[in-house]
Amino acid sequence: MFSTLALAEQVTSARGAKTCQLTKAGKKVQLQPTLIPVTVPFAPSTFDKDETATRLTLELRCNAPILAHFDAFDLWAKGYLLEHSMRLFKKQLTEAQVQEGYHPCVKRHADGTYEPLLRCKLVTKGRREISYWTPEGNRREAPEDWRRVTVIPQLEVTNLWMMSRELGWVIQCVALKVFEDSVECPFAVAEEESESMDQ
Repeated sequence: MFSTLALAEQVTSARGAKTCQLTKAGKKVQLQPTLIPVTVPFAPSTFDKDETATRLTLELRCNAPILAHFDAFDLWAKGYLLEHSMRLFKKQLTEAQVQEGYHPCVKRHADGTYEPLLRCKLVTKGRREISYWTPEGNRREAPEDWRRVTVIPQLEVTNLWMMSRELGWVIQCVALKVFEDSVECPFAVAEEESESMDQ
């Protein structure tokens, strides 16, 4: 499944951030890990709740297909990083060092109280701006109330980030198919049936 994935050489930005771009046979790594809509527990935001920010964090509740894909991806990634550590990090890492510094794609709560979350990034303006779609395939605006929708995400795993001994993946959400929950009065059908029974 991941045999055509490869990491490019390490690049350091002007701010000192170290990254390695991920590609699949030389192209972007885009995927749709589930065909079943999932919930969004919180509206996209930044850590400091900056309302002017255009690069936000989006967390998705994981279902079985998302978990299966990213658990398998993590397993592949740790093996790849161990095998290519000399090229990528200029030193040979041990399996324990990779395991210790690696941030899994899916965030799990230690006691299992909450469902696992997949943390993504989304951009609200500019060249990489996210697009929103209806179930019928028409463009739409972002949801006003994220608690009332479920979504099917289109994702891109863009690069590996490295900070000190820690490393993990940047997962970009490039598009969302949005399913709105019904906001019809729940008593409407019951009232209609009651009227018909009275006649």
